[in-house]
Amino acid sequence: MPPQGEPPPLPVTVLGGLAAGVRDCVADLARIETPGVAALALRAHPDGRELAWRLLERSGPLDGGSVPVDGDRGPDSRPSSSRLLPAALLPLLLRLARAGRHRHLLLTLPPGMEADLVALGLLHGQARGQALADHLRIDTVAVAVDLSRTEDDLNSGDRLARHGLALGPHDRRTLAETAARHLESADLVVTASTNDPDPTASARAATLIRHLAPAAATTHLCHDPLTGSLRTSDPAPLTGAHLFDADRARERHGPLPPPTRPPAPEYGVRSTRWTSRRPLHARRLHDALEQICAGALRGHGHLWLANRPGTIHRWESAGEHLAIQTTGNWLPDHDDPAWQAASAQRRTFAALLWDPYYGERRCELTFTGIDLDVPALHRLLNDCLLTDTELSLGAERWTLSDDPFADALGPADLPTP
Repeated sequence: MPPQGEPPPLPVTVLGGLAAGVRDCVADLARIETPGVAALALRAHPDGRELAWRLLERSGPLDGGSVPVDGDRGPDSRPSSSRLLPAALLPLLLRLARAGRHRHLLLTLPPGMEADLVALGLLHGQARGQALADHLRIDTVAVAVDLSRTEDDLNSGDRLARHGLALGPHDRRTLAETAARHLESADLVVTASTNDPDPTASARAATLIRHLAPAAATTHLCHDPLTGSLRTSDPAPLTGAHLFDADRARERHGPLPPPTRPPAPEYGVRSTRWTSRRPLHARRLHDALEQICAGALRGHGHLWLANRPGTIHRWESAGEHLAIQTTGNWLPDHDDPAWQAASAQRRTFAALLWDPYYGERRCELTFTGIDLDVPALHRLLNDCLLTDTELSLGAERWTLSDDPFADALGPADLPTP
């Protein structure tokens, strides 16, 4: 809680996304049309080593400057600058919150920054010895999307650096993986069609957004026929919607994100969830990776690899990008300290799905694509599972002399399920 006499926590909407033009337009509309709203606009230098910032009110710019960004890489290979604001900006946010001058703050991010992770970072941030969470409150994580670019972005193997969007020299993320993460993190998706695609393409893009962000609210910017500019009849969803849930955001980035139900297919867009209580044979999975990814724009979930029965492995594919990474350990018996340390949501799912022998171990993957051949995809995945004969041999016989994931995941250990 803020000290006595301090203003109440300043609500902050964190606005990101690849569509910089849509982002800037909606931020300008919100600060101009809604009294008391200010925007703190962050822009990355073309080389990704520096961030420029400007503070704007209804009447225009108030202040500005630049700060260096942290280009270190995190454990998930993303640069830390994509997840956290530079420390030099935190005192500025504290000053804005304590001044009590604004009713709401829009924090607009460069396309390479991931809005939900920045929001979580602010909740844990400190400036001048004070917790930022005592002085500001995350209201909504919003993402700006250009419908005329959505399908291309989700299918693009281009690196962010090729388009001047990278955050530092070590940022090797692609447009596809970044676009997918933006959508999946959103509480609110703000859409516009800057190139006026045909109605079917626009509807298909909107359907892709619903499949990747099924729980997100949406609002659309329209072209003003008189001026040709973008406009919205109601900027309110961006300021004061109270959509952000920190626990839900943390769970999404945790070792075992909760499953979601895929929406119904429409305009050729189809999502499917594949699950199995059997483990996957690492060699057969590795050999089938290209075929599995070929028809899907996006895939995410977690794996149980037979030769690594103690660890959870996250699957994340988008366009030409595929990453399989270790994210934690499967829970042991209910009375173990690790069980008590897990989130309440994970414990609930584990209890519901607990198997007397395998515990919470399972494979669960969700794929989204256009004209996705779901039966063929499920057959491919099922063919990668251990057979009855292999399963009957027991975990001690599931080792591999030529582990295809050894370079990416390290040496396999083999605890008993």
